[in-house]
Amino acid sequence: MTSPDIDAWARALDVLEADLVETNAMLDVSPDAIAPMVLRRATAWRVPQGLGPLPAELSERAKDVLAAQRATAARLARALNVTRVRSRVLDEGTDRSKPVYLDAEG
Repeated sequence: MTSPDIDAWARALDVLEADLVETNAMLDVSPDAIAPMVLRRATAWRVPQGLGPLPAELSERAKDVLAAQRATAARLARALNVTRVRSRVLDEGTDRSKPVYLDAEG
C-alpha cells in the first residue's frame, strides 16, 4: 500500500476512535441523554470515500476499533433499555387521581 492509503485509513480510524471516546464519556455522565446524540450521529455518518482496501499494517488497529464499537453498542443497548424502563414507570405514574405524597405536617 502507498503511504496516502495508510494515512487516509489512519484518519478514518482516528475519527471512529474519537467518536467512541465521546460516546463512552457521555454514557459515563448521562446515559439517559445520549440517545438523541447517537441518533443524530448515526444518521449523519457517511462511509469515507476512496479508502480502498484496509492496509495490512492497520488491521490490528481496525480489529481493536471494531471490538470497542461492539462494546460501546452493548453499553448503548443497556442504557436505552434502562431509559425505556424508566419512561414506562413514569408513564404509569401519571394517574394524578391518587395522592403522590402525604403531607403529615400541614
